[in-house]
Amino acid sequence: MLKAAEIRSSRGLLRQGIRFGGTVLLLGWLFVKVPWERVWPVWQKLSLADWLAAVILTVLAMVVSAYKWQLILTEPGMETPRFGFLLRIYFIGLFFNNFLPSGMGGDVVRIALTARKTGTAVATASVITERIWAALGLIILCFIGFFSFQQTMGQVAVVIPVLAVVVVSLTVLLLFPGWGRFLLRYLTRYPKVAEGLAGFFDVLRRYRNRPGMLTKVFLWSIVFQGIIVVMNYLLFQGMGVDLSWSLCLSLIPLISALAMVPISINGLGLREWSYVVLFTPWGVDAPVALAVSLTFFLVVMFVSLLGGFFYLRDQ
Repeated sequence: MLKAAEIRSSRGLLRQGIRFGGTVLLLGWLFVKVPWERVWPVWQKLSLADWLAAVILTVLAMVVSAYKWQLILTEPGMETPRFGFLLRIYFIGLFFNNFLPSGMGGDVVRIALTARKTGTAVATASVITERIWAALGLIILCFIGFFSFQQTMGQVAVVIPVLAVVVVSLTVLLLFPGWGRFLLRYLTRYPKVAEGLAGFFDVLRRYRNRPGMLTKVFLWSIVFQGIIVVMNYLLFQGMGVDLSWSLCLSLIPLISALAMVPISINGLGLREWSYVVLFTPWGVDAPVALAVSLTFFLVVMFVSLLGGFFYLRDQ
C-alpha cells in the first residue's frame, strides 16, 4: 500500500498534469483560432514607452500589495517588519508563482520567509488575510461588469458567482475563527499541530478586532485592481485600440477572477482565452486581445525576475 505522503505526492503531480494539459490545450486552441502571424504585427505597435509604463505599473501594484501586508502586520506592542523587507518578500513570492503548482504557490514561500521574523502563526494569518481581502475586492469589482457581460461569457459565467460564494465564505471564516475550537478538539493527539493552529486562530481574532485596518486593506485592494485596469487600458491604447475606460473597468476584473480557476498553470492560457472571448464581442480584434494578454503575462514575469534576484542574493 502507498504511504500517505506518496499518495499526496501522486495527487499533486496529477493536479499539475491537469493544469499543464489545460494550459497547452487552451494556448493551442487560441493559436489555431488566432495565428501568430496575425498577433506579431499588432505587438510591434507597442513602443518602448508602453512597455516601460506597464513595468512601472506592475511594480506599483507590488508596492501597494506590500503596503497592505504591512498594514495587517502592524499590531500594537509588536515589532512590525520593515516595508522594504516585505516588498522584497512579495517580489520573491511573485517569482515563485512562475514555478509552484498554483498562482498562489508563492504565498507558501512568503509565509516561510516571513515566519523567521514574525513566527509561523502571524506569517500564515497575515498572508492568508491579505490574499482573501484582495480576492474580496476583486470579486466586488467583478460584479460591476458581470451582469452586463454574463451573456457574452456563456456557460463560463457561472464561475463568477461560485468564486464569490467561496471568497465570501472564506472571509466569514477569517472574521469568525471561533469555529477553530471544534477542529482543535480532534487534534489532541498532535499537540504541536494543535498549538500552531491555536496561535493561528488567536492572530485571526486579533485582526477581527481591528476593523479600521481591515477596511484600509480592502480599499487598497480596490486600488490594486485599479492599477491592473489602468495597465491594460494603456496596453490597448498602445496597440491602436481606442477602448473605453468603462469597458476595461468592467472586463479586466472578470478576467482576473476567471484566471483564478485552477485549470491552468498560473492562469496562463485561461487568461488569454478570457481576453479573446470577452473583448472580441465589443469590437476588439482577437489578435489585439491575445497580444494584450500575452504582454501582461510577459511584463509580470519580467518584474518577477527581480524576486529571483532578491532570493539568490539572500541565500
